[in-house]
Amino acid sequence: MPPKASGQGQWALGQREPLNANEQFKQDADGLTVRERIINEYAAGGFDSIEPSDLRGRFRWMGLYTQRRPGISGGQTATLAPEELDDKYFMMRIRSDGGRLSAAQLRVVADISTQYARGTADVTDRENIQLHWVRIEDVPAIWEKLESVGLSTTEACGDTPRGMLGCPLAGLAEDELIDGTPMLQELVARFVGNPEFSNLPRKYKTVVSGCTEHCTVHELNDVAFSVSSGRTARPVSTCGSAADCRPIRSLPSGSVSSCRRSGSARCGPASPRSSVTTVTAAAATAPG
Repeated sequence: MPPKASGQGQWALGQREPLNANEQFKQDADGLTVRERIINEYAAGGFDSIEPSDLRGRFRWMGLYTQRRPGISGGQTATLAPEELDDKYFMMRIRSDGGRLSAAQLRVVADISTQYARGTADVTDRENIQLHWVRIEDVPAIWEKLESVGLSTTEACGDTPRGMLGCPLAGLAEDELIDGTPMLQELVARFVGNPEFSNLPRKYKTVVSGCTEHCTVHELNDVAFSVSSGRTARPVSTCGSAADCRPIRSLPSGSVSSCRRSGSARCGPASPRSSVTTVTAAAATAPG
C-alpha cells in the first residue's frame, strides 16, 4: 500500500499534521514581539538568557542571526546541534530600502561599525548593510542610533517583507520612465512592521523600478513592478528565483532579460512552477 500523502499543512482541507518547528514558534508568538524582550530582558541578561526559539527564530524578525562559532567548518553544520554551532555574537542586517542612504545615515553606520562591530560593514546584493560581532548587550544602543537617523533592522530577515529594491538612479536618470521611489516608500510604510504581514510562509522579496536598464533583475523577486514605454505589452521569457522560465507581460523598451543576456540554456517554454509574480505597469505616455 502506498504511503499516505502528506497534507502539507492544509488545515482548511481537513489535514491535521503537526506544524514544523519553524511554523510552531511563529504560532506561539509573532516574531515582532521579540523586540521588547531584547530591550528589557536579553540585553541585561546576556547571551545565555536568550530563549532558544527567540535566539534561532524570532531574532531574525529584528535582523539578527547568530554567528557560527570560530573553527567550525561549513561541512559540520549538518552534524552539530544548534547550540554547538552558535557563537555569542550576532550578524545584524540594516535595511536600506531602495538603496538610499544619506551622509548622516552613513556616518551613523560607520560609528556603529567602529564602536560595536569590529569595523565590519558588508553591503549585500539586496542593498542591505550587515554588521558582525554584535553583542546582544549592545543591540538596544545600536537601535537607538539607527532609528535617530531613520534606519531600522525590522524584518531585515525572517519570513517577512524583506528589504525592497529600487533603481539606484531613481529620480536622477534622464531616461527613466517613472520614479518608483514614492511607491517603494509607500510599500515599506504599509507592510514592514505590520503584524498582518509578519507571519508569511517564507521571505518575500519586492522590487520597484521605473528605469529602462532592467537594473533590479526583477525576475529574481517574488513581486516586481517595472514599466514599459509603450501601451502594448509584449511577452518575453525570463527566469524566476527557482531557475524556471515563465512569460511576463513586458520589459522596458530596448532591454533584454538577464537569462537571454547570459545565453542561459534554462530559458524556454513557460513553466507553472515559478514562484515569481511580475506586474508590469505601462507608462501612460511614452517619454518625450
